[in-house]
Amino acid sequence: MDRPAAPDCAHSRLIREQFEILIPHSGRMCLIDSVEYWDERSIDCLSGTHLEQSNPLRASGELSSIHLLEYGAQAVAIHGGLLNGLTTRGWLAAFRNVRLYVDTADHLAGRIRITAVAVAASAPTAIYHFTVSELDGAILAEARVTVIHQ
Repeated sequence: MDRPAAPDCAHSRLIREQFEILIPHSGRMCLIDSVEYWDERSIDCLSGTHLEQSNPLRASGELSSIHLLEYGAQAVAIHGGLLNGLTTRGWLAAFRNVRLYVDTADHLAGRIRITAVAVAASAPTAIYHFTVSELDGAILAEARVTVIHQ
């Protein structure tokens, strides 16, 4: 089956089918629903998958706040894919300054926003700061992540 080409237009809104090819996860493990905005330095995404009982990260019916880090990591992976194309893969090398402001994501009633900003990049390494927040701006989790590209 042919997969669609990676999008090449910055600032455009993207749906899952347009960016899922850029990350190592697919199907239910692709946790991001849409990219609302992206440019060379940042990406802004939305998701409602934390509300789904079938979320593959749930354990005993709960979605721990530690799993919000995966949402941030996927936003970073999508951004790297948009910038570098399908030929480059990255590995998470480290999480730093992790802050979790909730115990679980189960109390959330609506979608969440995942924003990642590249704070440093020097091939083959990139460092991002990401936040996962409610749409009203309340931060749920944040961290710095170091990615090493192939």
